[in-house]
Amino acid sequence: MKWFWSFVAILALAGVAILARGGERAASVSAGRDAERDTRTTGGTHPAIDAGNADDPRQATGTGRDGSATERPTTVASLPAEATAPRTTDAAPPPGDPAAAAPPASADPATPAPITNILGIALPGFGQSDAPADDARPTVRDERTPDEITRRIDARTLELDGRFRITGNGRSDDPYRISWELLTSASAAIDAKRDALRPPPWVRLLDGTTIEISGYYSTPVRVPEARNLLLTLNRWDGCCIGLPPTPFDAIDVAMREPLAFKGLHVIRFGTFRGRLVVEPIAAAGFLLGLYRLEDATFETK
Repeated sequence: MKWFWSFVAILALAGVAILARGGERAASVSAGRDAERDTRTTGGTHPAIDAGNADDPRQATGTGRDGSATERPTTVASLPAEATAPRTTDAAPPPGDPAAAAPPASADPATPAPITNILGIALPGFGQSDAPADDARPTVRDERTPDEITRRIDARTLELDGRFRITGNGRSDDPYRISWELLTSASAAIDAKRDALRPPPWVRLLDGTTIEISGYYSTPVRVPEARNLLLTLNRWDGCCIGLPPTPFDAIDVAMREPLAFKGLHVIRFGTFRGRLVVEPIAAAGFLLGLYRLEDATFETK
């Protein structure tokens, strides 16, 4: 029995020795491969060849494994500086060429970079615009009287400034029926930053007259009924849904009788009639309001 276990122990020791020798051989082969890969990457030569040519680095031949003369690879370090200098494909312009004196083109710092989406595609209409900035926007000062820009088409139709047509006679029983396009046109003449607050003559003509206009109406807070409303050109629920208005596309409405409100975040549309007041209200260079509708009545949805 002792001989049996002794034989097993001898076999185990022999196996361990074989595995150890195989590991050393694998490590040696791996080191050789790493050295060869580094040599190819950096442009150097094999360590054995470098050792054989240490006395003369410019020697062109070395000794191979079989003792024969072999050609030594050229290294990057042994090349002249002219060969290792970076090359450019663009030829220099002749001395008399105007392009030689022209400075390199550079981006205009005043031109904003285009805004791109997550894919890097430029979004049209963002970042760059042909429209002048607010400070450079020209302000139209029209000193004509309302009579000079009014042309009567028939007994109930007027043409203002050759662009806007309104129907009615401006009375409570026959109000002017106007458009939002007419009201928003005042933005070309009013600029609170320049203290230009005089509306154009076709807008001043409507001051104090009875008008009728349709739009979206809302309140700033949730209430069951309201006497003061905001009538706007675009959809807006007074809080979060829709497009917030500007002084040119909104009218502050004072109702004759309270108007009932039901529901939350509801888009409401209707037609209102009342006396229009054109009065610019500005503070600190900002236009806060322009139009008010007083003693208003709700005509229809």
